[in-house]
Amino acid sequence: MLLLFVVALVLRLIHVLAMRASPYFTNPVIDAATYDDAARAIAMGRGHPDLIYWQPPGYSYVLAWIYSTAGLGYVAPRIVQAFLGAASAVMTAWIGARHFGRGVGLAAGYGAALYGMLIYFDGELLTPTLTIALQLAAVPAALLASDNPRRSTWLWGGSGVLAGLASIVTATSLVIVAVLAAFARRRAWLVLLGAALAIAPVTWRNWKRGGEFIPISWNGGINLYIGNNPRYDETVAIRPDLHWKRFVLEPRREGVRGVGAASNYFVGKVLVYAGSDPLGFARLQLKKVYLFLAGNEIPRNQEIYPAREYSPVLRLLLWKVPGLAFPFGLLMPLGLVGMAVRWRRAPMLAAIVVAYGAAVLAFFITARYRMPLVPYLLIFAAAGVRWLFKEARAPARAAAIASVVVLFLLGNLAQGPMPNTMNADAEYSLGVKLAVKGLSEEATRLFESAIRKHPDYSEAWVNLGVLQATHGRAADGERSLTRAIEVDPENALALTNLAVLREMSGRPDEARALYQRAYKIDPSDEFTRRKLAALASPNPTPLETAQPLGGKPK
Repeated sequence: MLLLFVVALVLRLIHVLAMRASPYFTNPVIDAATYDDAARAIAMGRGHPDLIYWQPPGYSYVLAWIYSTAGLGYVAPRIVQAFLGAASAVMTAWIGARHFGRGVGLAAGYGAALYGMLIYFDGELLTPTLTIALQLAAVPAALLASDNPRRSTWLWGGSGVLAGLASIVTATSLVIVAVLAAFARRRAWLVLLGAALAIAPVTWRNWKRGGEFIPISWNGGINLYIGNNPRYDETVAIRPDLHWKRFVLEPRREGVRGVGAASNYFVGKVLVYAGSDPLGFARLQLKKVYLFLAGNEIPRNQEIYPAREYSPVLRLLLWKVPGLAFPFGLLMPLGLVGMAVRWRRAPMLAAIVVAYGAAVLAFFITARYRMPLVPYLLIFAAAGVRWLFKEARAPARAAAIASVVVLFLLGNLAQGPMPNTMNADAEYSLGVKLAVKGLSEEATRLFESAIRKHPDYSEAWVNLGVLQATHGRAADGERSLTRAIEVDPENALALTNLAVLREMSGRPDEARALYQRAYKIDPSDEFTRRKLAALASPNPTPLETAQPLGGKPK
């Protein structure tokens, strides 16, 4: 176990230190930026910025604790996560050995130590590492409770607390609570009580600050709708910032007030879709099952495979070639067949796989969300391989091999090439951060790259235009801002910035018309209101500059 821990830790430390060369290491974007911003606010004594938590807050508070202890740097959190990832490999080995013996346990543990995507997320400011560690810690507590009747009260309660803590990091961990409670039987109340105690401070804070009963966070409804609507591909790929803000504010435009009601609004839309088009809804669920089983690692906000450019560990342990998406394309068939033939030896682990898999399928499929299943699949894969070569009789062996082949083909064929550049959303978000830091040339290149990948990227056109105009290229800036308005006529920031340029070039009538259009779209914008008043005055005030850049992506 010690050697396993050291191997897992060394690989993760090599990866973390290598990733310092990536511009994303010190510039977290999109979801990582949201966690980072919240953690910094907490560490600086301002508290979490949300009145009612938009997403489960557990990771942000742990990150804030690290910042408070080690300073506001980006190496320390990843070092902590490297230790957590190594501990998860050890817990995977212990759980596997508990059910199937030492050989299977060590094989599963080393599988976790060498699993490329686990290493990748251990180096990201995202939730999987902490979620997996807490979920895995809950399982040994439950297993030990069944072996120690005298201490079962504390052990079952402790397993509930750990699973509850995992739930305030990733809300789908609530299904782990349900599975543990089911296997606790008469002691189920202890598991539920422990989970409730872990979650209660979050619920209380939501009620105290926001005045609504929201147990963990209010993003559940919108996430459910993202994964269950007739335009799934478009909705899952919705861009951050302006498009996302409009999407989130849809309930308010429909007269819905309160975040709980907003979440329920999106749940209602899912129910309407399922009821009005049951065949389409069923086809979408089958599509999600396929995506769930596919070897390809589906990104959420930020492409995954380009990290291989910086990390020698990932170059070895995370890749795609025609016919194999490694490692999940290999783990999935071995793990599922292993579970099918060996679930009776580990029924609780099998129940966790089924329940958590169903929870992921209920929403939408990304690599990040299915990661907590990997340790259990590694255990079943190791157990299944040993059964196949040492215990299986000929007919059963033939059926199992055929099943592995079918699942392997399903998970690895037509998975597409391995991306070697970052996606447009991440480039745009990094460009915003670099522009705010004054690195205009680097930001300009990123905005241009994002536009090449998505020519209709309105926000990137806006920021590119602002940078061009502020660096003496007013004509280029006007063209970029005009293009932003062509692809998105409702982009108030593009209208306002173009109005500023028209005003600077001595065209007040054109500027006034653009300000008026922007004001109709966003009457709350104080800058636009002041500009309209100034242009209507016989003695105009000195020219002001519109807010530069599109702001922090959300």
